Amino acid sequence: MSRSLVTATLIKPPKELEQFLDDPPLVGTERREDYDNFFSAIAMAVKPVDAIDWLMVIDVAYLSWEIRRERRIKAEIIKLRQREAQFPSELAMMRVDFEREKIAAKDPSAFKKKDRKPEAKEEDSMLAKGYILGDYDIDVIDKRIASYEYRRNTALREMYLRSEKMAQLLEKASSDVIDGEFTEAAE
Repeated sequence: MSRSLVTATLIKPPKELEQFLDDPPLVGTERREDYDNFFSAIAMAVKPVDAIDWLMVIDVAYLSWEIRRERRIKAEIIKLRQREAQFPSELAMMRVDFEREKIAAKDPSAFKKKDRKPEAKEEDSMLAKGYILGDYDIDVIDKRIASYEYRRNTALREMYLRSEKMAQLLEKASSDVIDGEFTEAAE
């Protein structure tokens, strides 16, 4: 993330739960600052009031972060496969290519490579070929994303149900209060 989601101070869980955030699920070039901002934005939206709420916020943040990562990986796989479709492996050199290389070694000007950018239609074709080359990897990533989304949605549903139950309890408690007026008793 290039910009901060949270402009104010970070929201942190109670001291008893800090150990659960000591080692967030960061890999590669992911930054702790970005994760902390992301976590804080979720916590600000949920406004956890107790340890159970905080644990649910931690789970939702972890799962959302994993989904974000998987989507980035999927995009990189597609780009990699697209490049593979556009520039087939040099190891798969055919006999004709081998002969050209021998001639080019003797006379470099014989086969000058032209630097050309593929046209839009050709780029679309390479994208399609990239999807075809990466179909298995893309399916695996999509299944992982679906699994994370299912788990995150379950956690969000549990958070909602819990907050609804808490609201009902508060409403019931407030309705048990007798509304009256204070007057001084005569002596």
